[in-house]
Amino acid sequence: MKMCRVFFAMAVLSLSLAVNSTSWDYRHHQASRHRYTIESTKTAMDAALQTPHPHLDIRSIKVIQSSENQPVHGDTRVRADVVGFEKDVEAFAAAGTLQSITSIHVGNHVQGKISTTLSPMKVLKHEGYSEHQVIAKDRREVLACMEGTEGYLDDLKGKTGKESMLYTKNPFFDCFRPSHEVFDFLDTMTEQNPDFMTKYENVSITYEGRAIPAFKISTTSKQEEVIMPKKTLYTQALIHAREWQAGAATFYMMASMLDELRAGDKAAINLFDNFDWYFVPIVNIDGYLYTWNVNRMWRTNRHLVHWNGQEVGVDLNRNWPPEEYFNLDPSNVDQETYPGEYPLSEVSSAGLFDFIRTLDSLGGILDMHAFGGQVLRPFSNQPGSGVEPFGSKMRTLGNSVRNALSTHPNVQYTSETGANLYRAYGCFDDGMFLEFNYTVPALTIEVEGSDFVSPQASIRSVGQNIHLGLRQFAQEAHEYTQQEEVEADVRKEDQLHINEFGRNNALLHEIRDRKKVLKAKLDTLDDANTDLMMGEGDNSFVETSEESAQEYIEKRVEEANTEFEKLQTEEAKLEARQSILKKLLYSRFGQSINLEDS
Repeated sequence: MKMCRVFFAMAVLSLSLAVNSTSWDYRHHQASRHRYTIESTKTAMDAALQTPHPHLDIRSIKVIQSSENQPVHGDTRVRADVVGFEKDVEAFAAAGTLQSITSIHVGNHVQGKISTTLSPMKVLKHEGYSEHQVIAKDRREVLACMEGTEGYLDDLKGKTGKESMLYTKNPFFDCFRPSHEVFDFLDTMTEQNPDFMTKYENVSITYEGRAIPAFKISTTSKQEEVIMPKKTLYTQALIHAREWQAGAATFYMMASMLDELRAGDKAAINLFDNFDWYFVPIVNIDGYLYTWNVNRMWRTNRHLVHWNGQEVGVDLNRNWPPEEYFNLDPSNVDQETYPGEYPLSEVSSAGLFDFIRTLDSLGGILDMHAFGGQVLRPFSNQPGSGVEPFGSKMRTLGNSVRNALSTHPNVQYTSETGANLYRAYGCFDDGMFLEFNYTVPALTIEVEGSDFVSPQASIRSVGQNIHLGLRQFAQEAHEYTQQEEVEADVRKEDQLHINEFGRNNALLHEIRDRKKVLKAKLDTLDDANTDLMMGEGDNSFVETSEESAQEYIEKRVEEANTEFEKLQTEEAKLEARQSILKKLLYSRFGQSINLEDS
């Protein structure tokens, strides 16, 4: 008990220092940042995202639409939730104000230019929101909660008998908790429930050398494991350090499962008749500690590197294989999403990757995040959901989990692919889905909420909701993997062909999109050439000779045509290869696989 009080005193001291320190690190922000809503077309948002925005925290991007079934295209209206300084927000919005620009050069000098504004971005400042004040208020409230619930673990350890208490009612869930309290609570549940819960002390390790533990919830004895092994589910949380609510919801889910098993709940028993469930409750322990002691908004791990003149950590949710999808677009990387030097460069990622691959009969994977109320399925690294029937099966699975989570008119989740709004490379769920060749469903769940700083009163309500969603995921994962078992066996050779077909299909989409852009450019140049020959012009031209303008246009036309022809050649090669792959795969799987674009 003395040791627990020492740990508590240390937590209170670190929180007090964080609340009162004037040197507290706000990612190099001396003044307070504010919150903004930015609305625009998807095309404009994509343009803004492609530009450097080192001091902006883009927390979420969502579609503004009446129906979830509407396709997302360049003209779709989207809304971004952004925190930053006013000048940085203005620069971001300016970058997204699309312009059609044609420059006329003579030698190295620009002699003329047409510039037309196409789509301005709408920026709304949230008056009264100060990040500094929000965080300081949260620190005070968390500190008061921890002080008010001191002794909860001693009370828990004093309880005996399965009917004496509910873990979800324990004051542990009144507050957000630092990592040592989280593990003390989970260790106590493990000690009190040896028939249901097992701890694995070290399934990986952090950059700073901390062991990353895992916990298994199961109704299977060690003897039964050998005779009749079950499928396994894997869930992790807090890969991003500041997403406290996602962690709390995961801890609550684990406690709920134990409460149900201890009470003999039939639905829970049936679930665990089919599955053993593994949890890694805190992936990014180093970063999580840093959010408690220094910077509440820290996202990455604590492996600090110098990148673009800044000191940044590695985003552990951009550090996953396969190699061919790793960091494909460096212009998309900022100080929050630096992916590391190569896939699994981080010791924590590499260790977890190896651990997950050792799990027998893996049946489903979940990555818990905050915030926004989203069920995200692969892929983030390419358009679409992958080859059929896997894409449709994942869509059905994701929609079913979405429905289970949408428990109230004010709590409505969406279900979509990660790339529905923007591309991201090296994400955990994509890496796992590809690693197991589409046969193991993998989802990311962004728990409901409107900020990384959430009210502590919401811990239980969000946890109860996530409990429903994860139970639904288990049911859907069981059906998904059952279907896989009755279909034709997927050989390694088949898996390689399926993966190649998916990569080629993504490349074909990109080539065709680029051809559309070039076709539009050629049409614009043709119009400019016509205007020039007819003596018409635009006031935005700087005066230049007709001969220079003509030469410029002809050169641009030649360049565009050359690129267009190269793309056509590459497209033809890929289409020929796709035709061969279709024949191979259809001969193997018949109507159980669909390789046609929907």
